[in-house]
Amino acid sequence: MTKRKRIGLSYSYNENWIGGTYYIENLINALNTLDEVLKPHLVLIINKRSDYKAAKNNLSYPYMSFRLGTGETNFAARFANKITNRLLRKTFFNQTIKKLEAVFPYYKSKPQSLATNKIYWIADFQEHFSPEFFSAEAIEGRKRNQMEIQGSSEHLILSSQNAAGHFKSLYPEHSVNVHVLPFAVTHPAYRNLTIGPLLKKFDLPDVYFLCPNQFWKHKNQLTVIQAVHRLKNDGTNITVAFTGNTADLRNPEYFIELNIYVQQNNLTDNIRFLGFIKREEQLQLMNNAVAIVQPSLFEGWSTVVEDAKSMNKALIVSDIEVHQEQLVDSSARFFAPLNVKDLAAKLELAISAHPLPSLYANPDYQRNIKNFGNGFLRIALQETA
Repeated sequence: MTKRKRIGLSYSYNENWIGGTYYIENLINALNTLDEVLKPHLVLIINKRSDYKAAKNNLSYPYMSFRLGTGETNFAARFANKITNRLLRKTFFNQTIKKLEAVFPYYKSKPQSLATNKIYWIADFQEHFSPEFFSAEAIEGRKRNQMEIQGSSEHLILSSQNAAGHFKSLYPEHSVNVHVLPFAVTHPAYRNLTIGPLLKKFDLPDVYFLCPNQFWKHKNQLTVIQAVHRLKNDGTNITVAFTGNTADLRNPEYFIELNIYVQQNNLTDNIRFLGFIKREEQLQLMNNAVAIVQPSLFEGWSTVVEDAKSMNKALIVSDIEVHQEQLVDSSARFFAPLNVKDLAAKLELAISAHPLPSLYANPDYQRNIKNFGNGFLRIALQETA
């Protein structure tokens, strides 16, 4: 039997950027749809024990092992290296990860340096277009990283044609090999959760909208709340529930400002902040909502949109270019992202037309998942086949 190819995947469980965690988990699940003989051996490159535990709990891929991001084979070896480096300025345990056909996302480091194919990933280029959401230090760091990537001879995965267009316009002389690979999501079992107790747990009515996003300022939850406020002033009461981590490290006052707006405008009966909840619960709440609302001002390829596509769920979404790219031939209802009146009209129409039609008449989302797995494998192994 042909020996399985070995691919390193950088993995961390990070609720402050759960999209990055979900990306790698979705990739692994997509690779699990490959024919058995094609499935690579995955070396998950982790930094702490909790990453290992999260991966074991969340994934069921059959050919998988773990390696520390610093390169040691186990935590005891890392501890020993720390001691010997401090006392003797020597490293006794090997810190390179050998026999990898590819590593992704690649972070320039000694442990990953021996991989045959080094594959970078950039989620988006938001800092170039909306610098007001970033500190000067963060912008400088991102641009410095991008300059290094664009001048390399390695590989770069971007998730959309929109992002690829941004990259090529920003770095027209790039030498890195650019690949566009839209990701697809794989959901844990959620439909077996009974909706009644779930609504009671989160104090939700039978009819509600769900807006699932990190509470980062560019996710634009404020426009949704303002649209609910406008409807209430016009005599129409609706409920919108928000899920997601409430910490925005770049704009730490953002969630506080949202709460103040809700309180000052008497919207506590209309707005529910649920926080970061279990993935299965979030998905079942999405599945039973009137529609999913995705108001983001900027995305590289939206996980929320992919969630809606996977469950074939009605979607009210900002009309940014990447959303248009993701939702070709769908029944998604688009609104101008900062137009409160436009969104309020879309929400009101959705209530009057409830239940809304499915996102696609003839969905085949499993094909998207398989394309994600096959596409990644082609990129990872193209020079080693």
